[in-house]
Amino acid sequence: MREGICLVCFLLLVLVLPSDRGCLGEASSPDEGTGTGRIKGQTPPHLIFIMVDDQGYGDIGYHGSDIHTPVLDQLAAEGVKLENYYVQPICSPSRSQLMTGCYQIHTGLQHSIIRPRQPLCLPLHIPTLPERLAEAGYATHMVGKWHLGFCRQSCLPMGRGFQSFLGTLTGSGDHFSYQSCDGAEACGFDLHDGDKPAWEMTGNYSTLVKQILRSHDPQKPLFLYLSLQAAHTPLQVPIHFLHPYDSQGNRVRRHYSAMLSCLDDGIGEVVQELKTSGLYQNSVLIYSSDNGGQPLSGGSNWPLRGGKGTYWEGGIRAVGFVHSPLMKRKGVVSRALIHVSDWYPTLLGLAGDLPSHHGLDGHNVWGTISEEDPLWMRQTPKAVVFVIQCVTSDHHTVPIPYSSDLPADAISVFWTDGIKCS
Repeated sequence: MREGICLVCFLLLVLVLPSDRGCLGEASSPDEGTGTGRIKGQTPPHLIFIMVDDQGYGDIGYHGSDIHTPVLDQLAAEGVKLENYYVQPICSPSRSQLMTGCYQIHTGLQHSIIRPRQPLCLPLHIPTLPERLAEAGYATHMVGKWHLGFCRQSCLPMGRGFQSFLGTLTGSGDHFSYQSCDGAEACGFDLHDGDKPAWEMTGNYSTLVKQILRSHDPQKPLFLYLSLQAAHTPLQVPIHFLHPYDSQGNRVRRHYSAMLSCLDDGIGEVVQELKTSGLYQNSVLIYSSDNGGQPLSGGSNWPLRGGKGTYWEGGIRAVGFVHSPLMKRKGVVSRALIHVSDWYPTLLGLAGDLPSHHGLDGHNVWGTISEEDPLWMRQTPKAVVFVIQCVTSDHHTVPIPYSSDLPADAISVFWTDGIKCS
């Protein structure tokens, strides 16, 4: 696959609102909070979720970066930029929250990533996003990086709701040879088609995605999860993407930048195929990084402090936007708080009136994104903790302390825009 997509100073306010019993509680509707579900008058939209790896907050053109990302810039400019969007500081926890709508403390993934030799995976009793969407009649396809465990067959993507899967199961590996190592003594080939090694597979992810889109019936709703390893190490990219950065003196930054330009180019091919295949007008495209950038590997989170693996803003505040012809407002910046766990109930809401099999930590935020509707916070009684960040003059945020004096199923945490420290 040598071409295409390479791959606080704080104030606590506690209110009592109705409870939905937390992530492992009783059944609840994914539309609790917004009152918005499927887009009125529309068949269920095609859902395209693009998750990239280790992209820094400052590493996209519309944040003033020197990295060329014209496709992403245009998609964001014609959509809604999420400028108060948060994820987890490392890979597996963020991806688990996307797939389950649950904080990682509820899935056992709060400690670290899932390593290749660990017998761990996403808990099988928690229904995943593709499983729920399949119930609503969606075709579900995944291309790219899984990193949510593979210790048994039922843990694999096709055991968790995807009808097809081509990609990698571990956290990182060679972008060209697919060699993945967990220490020098444990290496192996990691490119899989379904549950089998894809020894003979050639080409690139963007080509496969275009094949999926071309062969898909526009009348049947589609969920496509495009999960890219770029710009995670190793920093590898087809050489022609390096030439625009010949003047970049830092070799690491040069390769990292070229990987993001390569990614941008591949996403442009995917969007063009959406239009050619007649899927675009009834589609919702969501773009997200899984965590902040890694400065030692070329990433920049400027003007935020910290990076991947930290709970400073640079580790958990991510690049994110939504692009869709179906949105009521476009070309705007949203400063509403959005969290990666919110995508699960939001996408279920777009798919139709699907009651959840379990309570969720995320909230349906489609009304907030599409219409700037603040009504999603008017819920049934539940304890709500507002955390007002204190931001210093040099854009550093004072971290909030860890607290365990309230049960996890009795609180929701909402972050506000930062205020200046006194």
